[in-house]
Amino acid sequence: MSAELLAGIGGVVFSLLFSYFPGLSGWYDPLIESKKKLIMLGVLFVTALGVFGLACVGKYNLVTCDVAGAWLLVEYFILAAIANQATHRLSP
Repeated sequence: MSAELLAGIGGVVFSLLFSYFPGLSGWYDPLIESKKKLIMLGVLFVTALGVFGLACVGKYNLVTCDVAGAWLLVEYFILAAIANQATHRLSP
């Protein structure tokens, strides 16, 4: 499985969790659309930082712990955000 596909799947999973997971969806649904988008981008950003942090301590090797790895993670973050927002728009 490629890192790009994994990033896209992650974005889809977060969108579906916030839409359908009991308790989480009840808190998330009443929010205004702009707040929902910011929260979702924040969740994806924190996840990306976690992946980078794990790479830096040697626990996860999806990216390297350097500037090139950080830029690669930015690309993955963008892919995850695109998949996330597309799923949000397509799911009921």
